[in-house]
Amino acid sequence: METGVVTFIVFATVAGVFGVVSLVLNRLLGAKGRRSYLQRTTYECGEEAEGEAQIDFPTQHYTFAIVFVAVDVLGFLLALWGLTFRTVNSALVPILVAAAFTALAITGIYYALSGEKRWVV
Repeated sequence: METGVVTFIVFATVAGVFGVVSLVLNRLLGAKGRRSYLQRTTYECGEEAEGEAQIDFPTQHYTFAIVFVAVDVLGFLLALWGLTFRTVNSALVPILVAAAFTALAITGIYYALSGEKRWVV
């Protein structure tokens, strides 16, 4: 076998044994669980639930955060793309692929910002 395969098998074995031994020792040496009827209720703190469980939760901040991450990743990928193809004499194909990728990303960002929330159940 190759050295990399043996290293991976040893690492996976050590990680698996560590996980199993940790779980067994926690079960044997850990604190005993205290069972109470309050733990079977909605909140373990003992407070009674009030009102509706479903509320109108605004998702605009998360949408803008996801769009920011998408634009950030797009810029990073385009920078790496440009560094990869900076020595290519015929730069037409990389430019077309980068333009198509950018158009697809901008279309997705526009769709996310347009208020179309069909994917939210």
